[in-house]
Amino acid sequence: MTYDELDRQASTLARRLRSIGVGPGVRVGICHERSAVNVVGALATLEVGGSYVGMDPSYPKARLEYMVRDAEVPVLLADISTLERLGSTVAELIDLDLELDRLSPEARREDAVSFNDGTFADRAFDVAAYVIYTSGSTGSPKGVQVSHRNLVSLVDWHTQAFEVGAADRASVLASPAFDASVWELWPYLTVGASLHIPGRDIVTVPERLRDWLVATRITIAFVPTPLAEALLDLPWPNDVALRFMLTGGDVLHLPAATEPPFALVNNYGVAEATVVSTSGLVAFGGGVDRVPGIGRAIAGTRLYVLDADRRPVRAGDAGELYIGGAGVAIGYLNRPDLTADRFLSDPFASETPARMYRTGDLVRMNAEHEYEFLGRLDTQVQVRGQRVELDEIAAALMAHPTVAQSVVIARDAQPGNVQLIAYVVASREQRLDHQDLRNHVLSRLPGFMVPSAFVELESLPLTSNGKVDRDALRAPEPFVGESENGRTPVEAAIAEILAELLALISVGLHENFFELGGHSLMAAQLLVRIEEQFDVELPMLTVFDNPTAAGIAAAIERDRSPHPSLGA
Repeated sequence: MTYDELDRQASTLARRLRSIGVGPGVRVGICHERSAVNVVGALATLEVGGSYVGMDPSYPKARLEYMVRDAEVPVLLADISTLERLGSTVAELIDLDLELDRLSPEARREDAVSFNDGTFADRAFDVAAYVIYTSGSTGSPKGVQVSHRNLVSLVDWHTQAFEVGAADRASVLASPAFDASVWELWPYLTVGASLHIPGRDIVTVPERLRDWLVATRITIAFVPTPLAEALLDLPWPNDVALRFMLTGGDVLHLPAATEPPFALVNNYGVAEATVVSTSGLVAFGGGVDRVPGIGRAIAGTRLYVLDADRRPVRAGDAGELYIGGAGVAIGYLNRPDLTADRFLSDPFASETPARMYRTGDLVRMNAEHEYEFLGRLDTQVQVRGQRVELDEIAAALMAHPTVAQSVVIARDAQPGNVQLIAYVVASREQRLDHQDLRNHVLSRLPGFMVPSAFVELESLPLTSNGKVDRDALRAPEPFVGESENGRTPVEAAIAEILAELLALISVGLHENFFELGGHSLMAAQLLVRIEEQFDVELPMLTVFDNPTAAGIAAAIERDRSPHPSLGA
């Protein structure tokens, strides 16, 4: 798709949106797989002064319906499968693929209508350009409203810091519901660079993604932390076009001791401060498994490390990170109390009025004047690059009729591998079914928010002041259901390997490897162990197609079965 085609299609779609009432201040839902039509939908929404709401079609139906209601979107642009799932929503549903197919090839730029006359632009700088939903501590996801002013600040910093030009080729890997997708899109469109979108089967396999990045001659790519760690552990050719690999979303551990043929940049940010707040070039040669800092404040951003009384701490001391400057978002959609609690007046700014965002993250400044991430101050954790409120998972569990109480904790089974453990108390005279609880959560929350293990308690342990005593929660014990009886030797061996890789006490025959915290790097390690133990070489797709001990064991048995001789 050329820029001329993008402009023509977006402007013509903008006319359609305007005809059904979309204008300044109106939100438009976009629920479609990563594709060029996503870009058309977002650009068309902005052309008529609206703000787009990015959604992931793989999310559970209940979560998508909540987002549509909460954002009060009058129209939802989606693919046909999503439209069929959300047929009962009050929003007008538009098949985005079909809508763009209907566009006349002769459609001209002057046929479209937009608000580029400057009248709206002058007052639109501080209204929302997009809304991104993040996990919510109250049990429901919360929408963050990010203004055009915020977005322009991010674009200006990015294009200057990485010297982005029309010759650059950028990858688009992030889900449309993840705020990194904003970062992957707008800086490059503003300078005439090209965007390249790999298929889902490429993104999930490090070797395939590396080969795609090399073959497509990508020059700048954002890669979430776990996937970046896997890529860094692979051999790379020296003549790659890649200039910068940008990463962020989780604590970065360097698995590679040798420097790759591109610059690695570690970043930190939150949706409430427009994706990125700190950025820093990673130096190699410090040893394997070293944890780099998160860099320094980007242009237009102010960072404060404050104590419990919101006073600056001494240099080198730990404190809570507060973010000020041009990236601080408008606030939470329909959540005035929460906005007032997290978005505060900035007493350190020279200009007034100014605001700062309270992150809840613990950091400190190191000797190189870069920030180091030390952890969270509340129940929010990072799981596979996504910020997750543990209370939201507990709330989903307590919506199940057999659960009276629940608390969810996170533990680091291995560096970079966070495991979610749910502790549940059954309702009176109710019996808990672990698989049913897992399916219940999966029907309401994304897969990365599903607990790896469920621990049944008669009651939650409490401290002397009546709060849940998280330190007293016992370690999970293996859950053995009826399906676990009669394991074959191969199934038992695979379950044991999976448990070791995932740092779990046990893994059931039909438990999903990826829902338990597995990822592509672990899958590669699993295949190596299988080859060593069974002398069977399975392709990576086997794990993705059969992500259970039972499924993988069946694939091994099929491979080991004698094949008919062609000469018999």
